[in-house]
Amino acid sequence: MKKDIDQNKVSNFKNIKVNYHHHSTFCMKTKPNNLYFKGELKKITLEAREQLCTEQLKKDDPALYYSMMGKKLPKKYLKKENVKIAPVNAFIPSQSKLSIKDRQALEEKEANDKKIKQEKDLKVQQEKTKEKQRLAYNEATFYKQQCLVHWCNAHDQGNYRSIHSEEYKSKSDKKHEYY
Repeated sequence: MKKDIDQNKVSNFKNIKVNYHHHSTFCMKTKPNNLYFKGELKKITLEAREQLCTEQLKKDDPALYYSMMGKKLPKKYLKKENVKIAPVNAFIPSQSKLSIKDRQALEEKEANDKKIKQEKDLKVQQEKTKEKQRLAYNEATFYKQQCLVHWCNAHDQGNYRSIHSEEYKSKSDKKHEYY
């Protein structure tokens, strides 16, 4: 059921239907023309750069110049700090004091020692793996044979026949047919 609304209390804007075909579309836009404003902004920034970014600034402070231009600082302007980290009374290794021939002989000796040590470590590792394999095999055979071995009473008659009995001999001996 609709309520009866007093027409005097309703705003006039809702009652009137406006035909927008006769109006220009310029006043209907909600966003300004970004292309125009960006172009103007670019002109202003270029003028400011021309005034501020001169060759004198490039010579005096290249980092500031290139940051204002919006470019990366070239490698030739990057400064490397050459600070010696080692103290004055640093330890000089004995190898650097040796002559070239002595140093080569020492390096060969160290290489041979290292090779011998690696071979020893390899042999020890192989022995350990063989021992582990042997223990694993022994354990497997133990569990395999354990199911075949049982406790028994020697005084009780088992499920067997005496090898001296006639019944055993008749089964095991070959029967020859005589004519």
